[in-house]
Amino acid sequence: MATAGSGIVGFVSEGVSDDPRVANSTALICNGEERSYGDLALAIDTMRHVVARRCGLGAVVAVIGDTSIEFIETVLGVIAAGAVVLPLSPQYPLAERQRACSLAEPALVITLPDLAAAEQEACAALGREHLAWADYAIASAAIQGPGEPDASVDSVAIDPDSPALLLFTSGTAGKPRLAELTHSNVEASIRSTIDHSAELGEAADVVLGVMPLTHVLGLVTVLGVSLALKATLVLVPQPTVESVVAAVDERQVTLLVAPPVFWHRLAAASPDAKALASVKLAISGAAPLSGSLAKQVTATVGLTLRQGYGLTEASPALTSSVGLAAPATSVGRPVPGVELRLVDEFGDDALIGDVGEVWARGANIFAGYRGDPAATANVLDPQGWLRTGDLAVVDDKGYLYIVGRSKDQIICSGFNVHPTEVEERLLSDDRVQAVAVVGAPDREFGEVVVAWIVPSVAMIDEAEQRSLLAAELRDHCRVSLAGYKVPSRFEFVDELPRGLGGKLRRRALRSP
Repeated sequence: MATAGSGIVGFVSEGVSDDPRVANSTALICNGEERSYGDLALAIDTMRHVVARRCGLGAVVAVIGDTSIEFIETVLGVIAAGAVVLPLSPQYPLAERQRACSLAEPALVITLPDLAAAEQEACAALGREHLAWADYAIASAAIQGPGEPDASVDSVAIDPDSPALLLFTSGTAGKPRLAELTHSNVEASIRSTIDHSAELGEAADVVLGVMPLTHVLGLVTVLGVSLALKATLVLVPQPTVESVVAAVDERQVTLLVAPPVFWHRLAAASPDAKALASVKLAISGAAPLSGSLAKQVTATVGLTLRQGYGLTEASPALTSSVGLAAPATSVGRPVPGVELRLVDEFGDDALIGDVGEVWARGANIFAGYRGDPAATANVLDPQGWLRTGDLAVVDDKGYLYIVGRSKDQIICSGFNVHPTEVEERLLSDDRVQAVAVVGAPDREFGEVVVAWIVPSVAMIDEAEQRSLLAAELRDHCRVSLAGYKVPSRFEFVDELPRGLGGKLRRRALRSP
């Protein structure tokens, strides 16, 4: 059994009690507020007590809030209590959060202070019990006051193979599901990322990650690696090119991690390269990086981008090009502890230069989809191999290149979108007879969602009428879908392309 100080939480407490320099060093910075490693460890322990008095080991706790110091303290405190965190962004529509909570059935919902009063009330109904941040402040003050600590709370023992995180994903299995990442999954991913290259540790003095902390890249890789390296993590709650560049310059950030959409905007804005001079290592993740964008970033601001590759089901790290002389378009080689195979359509290992589906195995591979053994069996074979659905080739130097996907999922700004979810929402509108949702290449977002619609009424001929219907359908989607899932374009047609057996031919709708 593992204690409450193991896993990602253990990275915070390592050395704090033994070395005053570690305890006093800065762990987090957000909007001018700072938190030392010693103070962070204390805040996590306080939240652990609050949560443990409300729910037992293995209970699910939904944490709803944006990127902030309070969000990190809460998530890590829940994990330290032996509960399972379901992190949810308040930017997602309420229906999206309800869908996740209906799958996870949280015993407790914690809402952070950045939620409006109406949001607090709506979120309170998502779990059996609700804890607002104001209530937490009262409870924590009581815990830190005089009196003997609760011995039952202090004797937490956590099975490393029990779940630590539930992450909502439309990954390899189709419709949205909750991926269970165990304590050992998360720790293995963090350690293998660090062990891949000494360059990462040498560069990680001050870290800034552009991905939100509700995304696996932001929560596990950026936050987890920063804590393990005892780096300072700079948080920018609402990142724009201007706010990120200003933070890099002010805090002298040395490691910058962001998805391709940010690098595209950075290159387009072409800020003064001097403001980014402190950056020793720039990493692109969450979605494929094109060679042209990598060259553009180098030309405009002088940064050489390195790529990583992973997915939620891998917690997320699978490969990295950090520390390698790999081309910009390569995602590098497997990180330590990860086995990779490229499997062709016949189930054999693909040859060098031939396309194959990426299969992965290691201690970081997730436990499965919560409450869905059939979906889990579809992606995890009995030998522990994860079938990612991603297609890749490997060159004679062992560098991996992602070339496509064998599944229908769309990746927009690093977030997975499965067409079925969007199609079901559109079909709930009586004016839609049939629909097919596909991804279209986009320079800024990587891919955007495009909906091909067969109207249930007579075909709309006037451009103005088509535009009005598209706007109304877009609003219809926004009610229950996160913004990145809402179609950016609607195409109206008389019929959808289908094969002889009636199966939809999505490939025929995708842009070349």
